[in-house]
Amino acid sequence: MKKYFLLFLLISPFALNSITIEAQTTEEDYPVGKINRSIFFNHSNKETYEPEYERYVPNTDAVKYIKAQKGKFQIKMIMGFWCDDSKLYVPRLIKALDVAKWDTDDNEQLKIFGVDKNKEAGFEGYKSLNITKVPTIIVYYNDREIGRIEEIPKVTVEEDLVKIMKSIEY
Repeated sequence: MKKYFLLFLLISPFALNSITIEAQTTEEDYPVGKINRSIFFNHSNKETYEPEYERYVPNTDAVKYIKAQKGKFQIKMIMGFWCDDSKLYVPRLIKALDVAKWDTDDNEQLKIFGVDKNKEAGFEGYKSLNITKVPTIIVYYNDREIGRIEEIPKVTVEEDLVKIMKSIEY
């Protein structure tokens, strides 16, 4: 009996080590590439994104300004489903744009892309975006980038958007 117990003690660390190594190398599967806003509110992501969407109250003046700019600007958002900042600011951006009556399902007004934990995505043109932080919200005017919000807004998502939009003279 003692022999079996000693053998067990000798083998256990190796068995536990192999289990630990396997768990460290296993990654979750996150959506990468072009995604639709509905993914945030489907059955598997609803508990993560919907509470912040429902709770968030965007700045009224900022929303009025963004509403008046509908159709003049395009927004590209790069985010990670694994990222805590994305879990906070993505629903806030969508809420602000929804209140401003932007069509957030329209790929011309809002394009959303997911990245993996290395902040990589395999779509054409991704490397030229120079993404180092997520979420990154890029604002375009006439197909030209005019500003971006990286990771955490300076004030709020919508107020930072207004500042970027006001930087363009028509």
